[in-house]
Amino acid sequence: MKIPEILSPAGNLEKLQFAFAYGADAVYVAGKEFSLRSYAGNLSDEELQKAVELTKANKKKIYVAVNIFPYNKDINEIEKYIKFLASLKINGIIVSDLGVFSIVKEIAPSIPIHISVQANNLNYKEIKMWKKLGASRVILARELSYEDIVEIRKQVPDIELEIFVHGAICMSYSGRCLLSNYLTGRDSNKGECAQSCRWKYFLVEEKRKGEYMPVFEDNRGSYILNSKDLCTIQNLHKFIEAGIDSFKIEGRMKSIHYVALTTSIYKKVRDEYLKNPFTYTFNNKYMEELEKISHRPYTKGFYFTDENMKQNYDFSDYISTYTYIGYVMEENQNDLIKISVKRTFKNNDDMEFFLPDGSYFKTKIKEIKNKDKIDELYTKQNHEYFIKIENNKKLPEFTILRKKI
Repeated sequence: MKIPEILSPAGNLEKLQFAFAYGADAVYVAGKEFSLRSYAGNLSDEELQKAVELTKANKKKIYVAVNIFPYNKDINEIEKYIKFLASLKINGIIVSDLGVFSIVKEIAPSIPIHISVQANNLNYKEIKMWKKLGASRVILARELSYEDIVEIRKQVPDIELEIFVHGAICMSYSGRCLLSNYLTGRDSNKGECAQSCRWKYFLVEEKRKGEYMPVFEDNRGSYILNSKDLCTIQNLHKFIEAGIDSFKIEGRMKSIHYVALTTSIYKKVRDEYLKNPFTYTFNNKYMEELEKISHRPYTKGFYFTDENMKQNYDFSDYISTYTYIGYVMEENQNDLIKISVKRTFKNNDDMEFFLPDGSYFKTKIKEIKNKDKIDELYTKQNHEYFIKIENNKKLPEFTILRKKI
């Protein structure tokens, strides 16, 4: 039985390091242009070079998204960019457009090409054609059922298949949307989506301007295009049985806590199943852990029959039960722990520590010291501090601090 890779999002260098620390086999990233997440932070050319170096040092893989739908004016710059990526010797390029595909084949024939979910990969005939053209991997559309995926694997056994297993679902067909373009002028097919589908909408009759009628009977409004988040953790073993090569976690714009926790949980469940498939049963503690990250209500998506596969009509905000506070910057050699603080907290706060091995424990903050080792009552966000905790434990680098809301 093949071991599918855990493929994690890395919107910047910091998230890339956390993805690897928490068990990712590979990451997907993007440069400052030509990907579908222009607001994810993304990597400059220098940062991309550093990302490749870090990936090789960890003996992992890195894939770069060049998956916009380009216009004529974009082609020359894309050609230059592909030459640059070829010089880095990355492990794969993710593309949507057949023209970009042809550029990669011509300029960088040694780099494996992954066909993006944006290409609407729905049937085995299409997958066979991508294989014939020279693609090494196809990322399957999220609109497929599990049975569809099994049939594709059966019909095309000699190409890598990747599926999304967790994260946000776009309301438009495989993410190909013009709603943002129309309402804001921001081209979602070039990475500038304003998430117009998450807005609150009312119905207005042509001759009754100013009279806003809720589309759904709810005084909070109506989120008619607001999809739930995908979560396949309870059925992950079925995709292993189906022979999927890569499990992709959505979220280049999500937090470090999100990247670390989802990576760790999906890796643990994959490994538990592979250790003994015949006696495997899903442990609900993993679902409970996934509830701790900021998320919308979960759904199994189109993969399985799911009564909860509906829009969330009540609100478009995320559910948050824990707040990400910061992380341990280096393993402590004594009872002082050096941390990078992203959100403020105070002395005597109850805190939960989530470690790269997937374990966690709860404790209380005993002392907070600033960089001059002077006692503080409160922290400031985006600063470095030294803390002491009740049970003096040695904590590895990248350990996450989080606090229950």
